[in-house]
Parts: sequence; structure tokens; C-alpha cells
Amino acid sequence: MIMSPLSRTLAFVFAALALVPFAQAQTPAPAPTALHAGAPSLSSPVEAARDKIQAAVKCMNQNPPDQDGALSNLSQAIQLKPDSAFAYLLRGSLYTQKKNFPAAEADFSAAYKVDPNNVVIKFNLSELKFMQKKYDEARTGFFPLEKDNDMGDFALYKVFLCDLFGGHEDLAKTELDAINKKGDDASYYFSNAAWDLYHKNTDDARTWLVSASHIYDMKKFSTYGESLNYLGYLPLPAPKDPAAAQ
Repeated sequence: MIMSPLSRTLAFVFAALALVPFAQAQTPAPAPTALHAGAPSLSSPVEAARDKIQAAVKCMNQNPPDQDGALSNLSQAIQLKPDSAFAYLLRGSLYTQKKNFPAAEADFSAAYKVDPNNVVIKFNLSELKFMQKKYDEARTGFFPLEKDNDMGDFALYKVFLCDLFGGHEDLAKTELDAINKKGDDASYYFSNAAWDLYHKNTDDARTWLVSASHIYDMKKFSTYGESLNYLGYLPLPAPKDPAAAQ
């Protein structure tokens, strides 16, 4: 579940799109049960905080999600265990969905203080800036993540988007040339789609996205495609020639 790529799905190419980006956070596993007398046990506040987090996750998994109930449970969890990076991350993701960006940033910053090496937290802090179209600030956070083994290609794509839509088209073109030279990752398809969308070449952008939809599963497609949703480009209008959709 993500709480910040969050719990929504992308139904694209010629369908409606609804999603919230951000790197996925994992639900914490229950604490192990002591197997013998004298084994250390969790303190009562820690157990209570864990229960509140699990209650929040249940609220978010309802249909429709109970965001207010989840926020209440997470706030109580944080009161019980103020050093829970996961609780801050989860609550910040909910605030992001509600577009309460100052509260989301405060929670992600608190999570970062607890766990400064967490790539998900670093990404979410930058993604908040991206969602608010503060591209230069977002770029500063995305750029170091290009070296991350799991997030490197996605971070490369996000840096490109920040430069393209942040008024640095020449730099973005240089980055696109480098991506095209490599030409074997998701950033290749989505960066070219973004470039064409930016230059109002909708049919060419559609070709890139349709190709990507045939190569990547829905989860990866939505992770990359959600940025174009933020920017207002998805879903695409119907093709001028119906045959183009085949």
C-alpha cells in the first residue's frame, strides 16, 4: 500500500485515471511473540501505537476509505510513540491526498528526522514540491536518488520533468538525449511522451504511452504515468483517427 505511490489505480490509455504518486510504504509486521519466559516484550505504549497504526490501515482499506478515521488513529499512534517514522509517513500521505501540503511536509520532515536514510521519505518530500509545481526545489531532492538501485530510473525521469516543466528546456533536451541513448528503461518511454505532450504533439505522446502500456505492468505504468496526471496531461483526449487507438 502506498501512502504516498498510494492506494489508487491507474486505468489508462483511453480510460479514466485516478492516482496519487509516491513511493510505497509497507505495513509493519506484527511484533514477534515471546517464545520463552524472560524474553523482552514490547512496552504498553509501543503495543498501543502499533494497534493504532493497524487500525488506521484498516480505515484506509475500507471502501470508501475512512480518511478521517485513519488520521485520528495515526495521530494517537504518534502521541503514543513520537519516534514512529512509519506513522508520520502514513499520516503525511493522507494529508497529501487531502492536499494539505503544509501538514504533509511537516509529517514527512518528522519522519526524516527519525529515519534520514529512508528513500521513500526523501522521495515524498520532493514529490510534495513537484505536486505544487515547485520544480527547482523538487529537482534538488530527486537528483541524489538517481544513484539509488531501486529508484534510480524513476528519479532520472522526475529530474527530467522538473527541468522540462521548470523552464530549463535546453537542459531537459540534453537529459532526454542521454535517456534516448540508453533507451531501455521506463524513463525512455515516459520522458519522450512528456516531451511530446509539452510540445503539444498529442498523437506522438499517445504512441509512446501505448507502447509503454504493452511493456510494463499496471503498477509500474501508474507510477510513471501519475506525474503526467499531476501536470494535467492525462487522460489523453480521443485520437483524431480512431485507427490510431488500435
